[in-house]
Amino acid sequence: MKKYIIYIVFGIAAVISFTACNNKEIVAPGFDVAPNKLTFKVGDTIVFNISGNPDMILFYSGENGKRYANANRLSASGAEKLVFQSSMQQGVIPSNDSLRLMVSSNLSGYDAASVQKATWTDITSRNTKWPTALSTNFTTSDSVDISDFNTANKINIAFKYIGKKNPAAAQRKWQIQNLALSNNLSDGTVTPLFAAPFLGPATPSASAFAYTGWVEVSIKNNTQPGTASNGYAGYNAWNVGTGGISTADSVRNSNGIPIRAAYPITFDPGPTVNNDDNEDWLITTSVDLKTTKADAGTPIKKLADVPLSLYKYIVKKAGVYTMTFVATNSDVSDQRSVIKQVTITVTP
Repeated sequence: MKKYIIYIVFGIAAVISFTACNNKEIVAPGFDVAPNKLTFKVGDTIVFNISGNPDMILFYSGENGKRYANANRLSASGAEKLVFQSSMQQGVIPSNDSLRLMVSSNLSGYDAASVQKATWTDITSRNTKWPTALSTNFTTSDSVDISDFNTANKINIAFKYIGKKNPAAAQRKWQIQNLALSNNLSDGTVTPLFAAPFLGPATPSASAFAYTGWVEVSIKNNTQPGTASNGYAGYNAWNVGTGGISTADSVRNSNGIPIRAAYPITFDPGPTVNNDDNEDWLITTSVDLKTTKADAGTPIKKLADVPLSLYKYIVKKAGVYTMTFVATNSDVSDQRSVIKQVTITVTP
């Protein structure tokens, strides 16, 4: 009987020991950083002597996009700039047909009723570089400033096509491509909007078709003469998706036009003449102009790495930099960090 009691006692002791080990408190790392000096010339190597052995170390150089003070900044007002390319390929010049550039901050849905109900600001005149001749070549727009809309929680950008009845000519054919929108902050940070999620160095440097979320909305005169045999299925529309209909649901939008999966986006009314007045909108998904990606630190030590005794860095531009080291000890349930900052002056 005593034998079994001893086993039980040892078993309880083992459980207590195991639990104590797994409940070991994470402590802040003993950690310090000292540069070899505080003033350098452009191109010099800064040497940081490091003491302590934390699990992980992140380094923020203090340069644009690498500032610790902005590590959690996800929203900031800047100079929001829009650039795109357009091509005008059919119709007569001069003509009442037109393409208008529009912005709304209160669009509630991607259907005709919502588009007509929304308040739209016509900013066509902010771009002075529209095509002036019929051509398959593309004209790059100005860098259009839309910063006056950044007080809104969201905006939508749209191209409004207006076609007028002409007994002697077909209506205008347009193509749009390479629309890019960016938030440009005074500290030099540039955040591409309509871009992939901010996942680090692999993040695209510009907006992309796949992330802009184009939708077409027909307001006036969907049906036009034409047949599938001549390449016109009998409808006028921008050749992108429709609200509520994705490419997973259908290869055609609600106007029967094959959905485009890449640039350029086309509005093609077909070659017939004397078609009735037409109005069709090409609209982006909503976007917060104040969006900015947080500044990122560079991991210079990971958990499995050997202790780091020094770190070298070169600054290529003159200035005063607050360089920050964040040392962290962690496990699956907790972490403790120590932050060390050094002001470094770099002269020409």
